[in-house]
This record gives sequence, structure tokens and C-alpha cells, in this order.
Amino acid sequence: MRASVAADSPQEAVDRASLRGGPVHVRPAPDLRRSLVSAPALIVLVALLLRLGAIAGDGGYQPANDAFEYDYLARSIAAGDGYPPSGYLLQGGPTAIRGPAYPALLGGAYALSGDSLTAGRVLGALLGALAVALLYLIGKRIWGRRTGLVAAALAAVFPPLVLLSRDLFSETLFIALELGAILCVLEFRRSGRLARWAAAAGGCSGLAILTRPTGVALAVAIAVGLWTLRPRLRVAALIAPATALLCAVVVVLPWVVRDAVEFGRLVPVTTSGGFASAGTYNEASHRDPARPGAWRTPQAIPRFKPLFTTPGVDEAAMDAALRDAARDFAWEHPAYVVEASAWNLLRLFEIEGESVVDRRGRAVEDRGIGSADPLLERIAVALAAAIAAVGLIALLRGGRRSPAAPPRLPRGPLFFWLVPILTLVFTVPVAGLPRYRLPLDPFLLTLAAIGLLALLPAGFARGRPGVREPA
Repeated sequence: MRASVAADSPQEAVDRASLRGGPVHVRPAPDLRRSLVSAPALIVLVALLLRLGAIAGDGGYQPANDAFEYDYLARSIAAGDGYPPSGYLLQGGPTAIRGPAYPALLGGAYALSGDSLTAGRVLGALLGALAVALLYLIGKRIWGRRTGLVAAALAAVFPPLVLLSRDLFSETLFIALELGAILCVLEFRRSGRLARWAAAAGGCSGLAILTRPTGVALAVAIAVGLWTLRPRLRVAALIAPATALLCAVVVVLPWVVRDAVEFGRLVPVTTSGGFASAGTYNEASHRDPARPGAWRTPQAIPRFKPLFTTPGVDEAAMDAALRDAARDFAWEHPAYVVEASAWNLLRLFEIEGESVVDRRGRAVEDRGIGSADPLLERIAVALAAAIAAVGLIALLRGGRRSPAAPPRLPRGPLFFWLVPILTLVFTVPVAGLPRYRLPLDPFLLTLAAIGLLALLPAGFARGRPGVREPA
């Protein structure tokens, strides 16, 4: 009997163990083992090559709009001059319209390369490849190796993520930090709750806040993910989330102090909140019948023009005034808040376009700013969303319950899904730029990977069962 079992193929052993209802312990053959080890590396390599190819095929690139600002800030940092004067106000003054994490990283690449745009774009490609690797590790931790590989493969070739590397946008860094923070929480939950993983998750969250304002949503979800011990209100249960939040504060605090010194008042990390919200919550956007809720620069709105030209008004004062105006407008027009959020949700997923209009009320179609994304991107998003719907159904239904069936398909820890949910909550009331959806794409592709495997015969049964994570 032993000789017969030893002669079985790995798949036969899996089938026999499944029929018994017991755990499967099959040592893969050497060639299979090598292929399993090399598969993630190959996917990451493909991801990097595709991103470098997208850069190479985009010759003559010149940063524009948001990318121009990041390039401008990075060049000043590389020269040792720190943040330059504000480009939003006629009189200049200090600026904090952009968080410092991405400009500082880009500035480092410029300092090493002599202000090479190509070096900055290659940095984005490397960050994109890193995000693919992190997504593989996350999928593997929760749903098993097969799901991790499929999710990573989808992310490697997903056109919106591939084409992101052509531009100097902070999303390249933000996505890597977002996934890094999630992976740290997963390691914390499976490693005996080592404090260093909670601290690392908090550090990544703090850097994400310094990269994009929606990093606050990530920090909240990360704290929830670390809050695993029961009873919940015991001191021991609060140590991990408190550690993460404290580390995030430590990372963000120097920049907040810098802003307070520069502006003479407390600034909530950046001065972009008022500028972003007032671009949506104003009379012109409200009354635009063709493009309801579309964002427009407050500089073009007559009510706000004096803020940008009056001497003595700095970015902090501008931000405070615009925040107050946007909040008052939203309070007076609650139905418009719902309407604008609904339109922005459609625009994020490229179901509707014209998310931004110019000073004349015409739709902006600049790359990365408007809604004129390539057809390939829109098709890819639609396909991913359709397959992700299958994955969502598979998660909600779970797995079969029978002796021959694999373990029930894990739904994933609550904090993992809180990240995209809270990010949407923070984003859709303000703007619907498709680029703002990119940090959600890893979660969309994870669902799509689950959907693809659910569509295959015994797709999950042939893979290693996922690791059950506490909710």
C-alpha cells in the first residue's frame, strides 16, 4: 500500500485526500516546485516590462497639470530649495497644496539622475511592479496562492495601472503604500500580533496621508484591522490600533509643524481640501445642465477670484475660506450632494465622462485630468467590473458544504474591504476623476481574480485553501 501511495501523482493524492475530507499535504515534484516559486517573479517582471514599454512608447513626454506641479516641486527639492512659492496665488507665499511624500521621492530620483524625467517615470514603473508583488502576497495570505497569482497577473496587465506609469502622478506611490499597509496588518494578524507589524502599518498609513488626502481613510481601516482582541475595550486590545495611529501621527507631525510655522496656523496636512471641494460645491457646477456636479477650478468662479489675487491671503487662508464656502453650499443643497456623488461614482468607473470642465465650461480631456481616457482603459474597467461581480457573488455564497468539497471560501477580513469603501466615501462627494479610482483597482482586480477562479471548474479546489482571517 505504501508503494502504491508513493507512486501516486500529486493530483491523485489531492483527489484521494479530498474524498476523505482530510487535509491535503502533497510535496510537489521538483519541477512543479520551481515553477510555483518562479511564477510570482515572472508576473512582476512582466508588469515592470509592460510599464517600461508604455514609457518608451510615449516619447516627448512633458508633464502637464498635476504632473507639472509634482515635477516643479521635485525639481526644487532636488536643488535643495525645498518647496517653492505657491503657484496658485498671485502674490506667491508658502505652499502646501500637495503632500510632500511623492514630491520628495521624485526629488530624490531627480537628484540622483540630474533632473531626468525618464528617471521619474521609471520610478513610477518600479512602484507599479512593487504593487503587483504586494497584491500577490495579500491575495495569497487571504485566499491562497492561486488567487494571489491571478490577482497579480491581472494587475500586471491591467491597462489603467500600466498606463499610469507614463505620468508623474502620486497614485503610483499611494497604491504601493496602501497595499504595504494592508500586508503589514495581515502579517500582524498571523504572526502572534507582533508590535512591529502594527508600527509598520501605521508608518505606511502616515506616508499615504502625506501622499494623498484619502490616506486618512486607509489609516482608519488599518486601525480597524489591528483591533482584533476581545473584549474590544480592554487595554490589551487597544494597544495595536493605538500603536498604528501613533506611528502615523509621528510620520505626519513634522509636516504639520512645518505648515504651522509657514502659515502661522494649523493646517490639516495640505491646503488642497478647500480647493477640491469648492470646485464641486458652487453655483456654476450646481446649475450646469449638461455636466451636473462636474469639477471646475475655483479660480474661474467669480465669487472666489479675489482669494487668489488679494495681497495678504495665503494658501491656508484660501483653503479655510473655500472649505467654509463649500460646506455652506453643501448644507444648503443636500440633494445636490447626493446628485454630485452619484455622478462622480459613475465618472470614477468611466460609465459617464466629463468629470472636469474648463473656465469656459467645456469638458477637459487632458490625460490624467479629464475623462478622455483611452478606449482600452474603459473596456478593461468594464470587463474587470463584470468579472468582479461574479467574484462578489462567489464570496457572498461561500463554498459548498460536503465531505468532498474544499474549505469554505473566505470572505476576507473586514478591514480589507473597508479600505475601498472608505476611500469611495471620501472621494465621490468631491470629484469623479477616473484617476482617483486607481487606488481602488487592486481590490476590483482581487474580486475579478476570485470571479475568474469561480468560473473555472473546481478553480478553488485545486488551489491551497485560503487562510481564514478574523473579521
